[in-house]
Formats: sequence, C-alpha cells, structure tokens
Amino acid sequence: MNYDEAVKYIKDTAAFGSKLGLDNIRTLMSLLGDPQEKLRCIHIAGTNGKGSVAAYMLSVLVKAGYRTGFYTSPELTRFSERIRINEEEISEADIACYATKVRDKAEYMRSHAMGDPTEFELVLAMAFCYFLDNKVDAVILEVGLGGRLDATNVISSSLLSVITKISFDHMQYLGNTLREIAHEKASIIKPGGRVIVYPGNKDVMTVYEEMCRDKGASLFTAELPSERRSLSSTLASDKTGQQFILNGESYSTKMAGTYEADNAALAIQALKLLPFDMTEDFIHEGINDAVWPGRFEILSKTPLIIADGAHNEDGARALAATLKEYFGDGKVTLCLGILRDKEYEKMLRLLLPLSDRVIVCEVPNPRTLKAEELARIIRQETEEPELIIAHTPGEAFEEIKKLQYDTAAIICGSLYLAGPMRELITSP
Repeated sequence: MNYDEAVKYIKDTAAFGSKLGLDNIRTLMSLLGDPQEKLRCIHIAGTNGKGSVAAYMLSVLVKAGYRTGFYTSPELTRFSERIRINEEEISEADIACYATKVRDKAEYMRSHAMGDPTEFELVLAMAFCYFLDNKVDAVILEVGLGGRLDATNVISSSLLSVITKISFDHMQYLGNTLREIAHEKASIIKPGGRVIVYPGNKDVMTVYEEMCRDKGASLFTAELPSERRSLSSTLASDKTGQQFILNGESYSTKMAGTYEADNAALAIQALKLLPFDMTEDFIHEGINDAVWPGRFEILSKTPLIIADGAHNEDGARALAATLKEYFGDGKVTLCLGILRDKEYEKMLRLLLPLSDRVIVCEVPNPRTLKAEELARIIRQETEEPELIIAHTPGEAFEEIKKLQYDTAAIICGSLYLAGPMRELITSP
C-alpha cells in the first residue's frame, strides 16, 4: 500500500466501530512477533489529563537525551500525530510500510476466523512495530478507553503505570461509580510493577491499594502543588502559563489552563520514579517547554480564540474554573459541539452561566449531537445566552469571525471539534 491507500484502509476499518477486549490484539501482536514485549513502556490511564501528563513526560525525557516513542489518540488534525518518536511524527512512507505489515497479519486473522482487529488495534500494532524497529529507549503509551480491556493493556509489564484524575465518563463501558471506574483504570497495574496515582477519594484510593496488594505492586500517591498562580492575567500576553510550588521547588509551564499545575506535578513525580538519569534542570526545562494542542490552547490573540478539549463533567468544571480565573465576571462566547453519548446537561450547567453567546455546531463524528437538538437542550436550561446555530465547524468559524468580543471565544465540548476548528483558525 502507498500512504493514501494505508490511511483509507485504516479509516475504512474505523467505520466498523470499536470493541473492548484483548483477544484480537493478543493474536495480532503474536503474529507480529510480540514487539510490545521488547519495549519499555510508561502506561498512562485516567479520565482527564492523560494527554498533558504524557506531553510533560515526553518533553523532559527528550531534554534528558532519551529516544522516546509516543502513542496517543485521537489525533487533532493529522493521523501521524498518534505515533511519534520524540517530537517527530511518523512519516507517510512509514505509515504505508507499517500499515501494510499489520494489514497482512489482520487479513490472515480474518481468513482463519481468528478475529477481526479494530482500527485502534491496527494503529497500536503499527506503533509497537515502528518503535521497536527504531530502537527507542522508552515508550509513552496512552490508554484509549478505560484500561482493563483497552488494547494498550496487551503489554505484560511496564516501567511505570500512571493514573491521572478519575471522574465520570464512558460509564456505559466502565461503570456508574468512581470505584468501578477506578478498577477499570487500575487494571493497567502490572504484577510486581510500580504505579503513581493522582490522589482520589477514599473509594478510589481503596481500589488502588487493593489492586497493588493483589499484584504485589508498589503504590505511590502524587502530591499536589502547595502554591500555584497564573503567570499573566491577560491571555493575549506573551507570557502565559502556570507557576507552582512542589515540594519546595518552583516550576512553570506555558500551558495556560489552571488545571495544568496538577498535571505537571503528577508528571514530575512520575519521571522521578523512572530508571533514567535526568537532572532537575532537564525537568524544569521540559515542563516549561511542553505543549499539548487543544487543551486551553490560544489559537488567536486578536480576537482572542481558545480551544479546550473539555468533553465531560470534570473537564467542563476545570474549564469553568480557568475561565473564572482569567475573565472573572466577564462573559465569553462558547463555540460548542458535543457527542450525544456524553453527559451534556451537566457540562452545560457548568459552562452556560459563564457565556452571553453560544454558537452550536455538529462535531465531525457519527456520534455527534445534532445542532438543533443541542440548541433545544440549551434553551431548556436557560433563555439568557444569544444562540447561533452553525451546523459545521466551517460555518461556526465564519460566525466567530463576524463577532466582536469583550473577552474571548472558547471552542469546547469535544476534541473532535477542537481539532478541525484549530486547523481552520491556524491555517495560513
């Protein structure tokens, strides 16, 4: 296959949907020679913050001179974002090469009634083969959904398991209580391994303790910053980000969301549990230089347009806190698109009071909540914000360009919206 054929093959497979479970991925990886067992993985699960924590850890490891594979999903704009070594995305030629390699094994599985790999499983298998062939020192591996039955859990050991903040999302798959969700996430912990977790409530911490005791694993609970502040109250400033104190040491990050101090603190403590040499200077530089697109990312300063991937209640709460930090009582314009399987009523109750205008549009995903339906739900909640219906991201961007802002336009509700909007706004 060439590049275009490879991407079409992967996208066509995605049309058949996803399936939780490890049987397919175990068979596929076995046919490929189990490359994942020859890699040293840092496995990251959690509800919110996985991507930011992964980005911080990657930035520091690269500063320290380690060749680091990076696997994440979904992509914002380009398929190649999902598979990287250091900051370099996989090339089109390598996508074609590894997609062909994986397709041949997947077709063998289908023809012998051994299973039917999903799109996520195919891409993950590509990544493992690519990382092994390129002799990386470590792999940062972000869980797709949950943990226990997620395809990334095909690895039998890890350098470290990292679990970010646990909250409610994907309850149809993971359970309806924090304890049930935590159990799914904590199932990435390996026998005799080590795990560092974001501190949770008593039920969540009990799950971690029980899982570690059963598996003979070592549990570390991250400390949160003792002090924190935004570097600038003006997001149009050239000096945006967060500064925080962790164990008496001052750190800063260029990422503007107020929740980033917690993510960075977890990443710092996770890095110090790895069997790698890195100085405090490398940690400071890596944390400061890390970027993670689509997470309270400033896309334009005049007018001020910000994209945030908040797509569940906890994400919306974190976004609301950040908006209050920067804008106080000032009202923002929301550009909002949400998937219909999310708890959108809870998200809206957190975000609508902070807005005086809402542009609703549809997410370019089959699971999107239709614009008219989202507008109807908003009107059930409140009559206050002005409401504009724009069906596509392109139409929404045209509406954004027409308007005047006293504060900012905030694109939120789904990463599947943040990605295409980001591309429209930042393209030359």
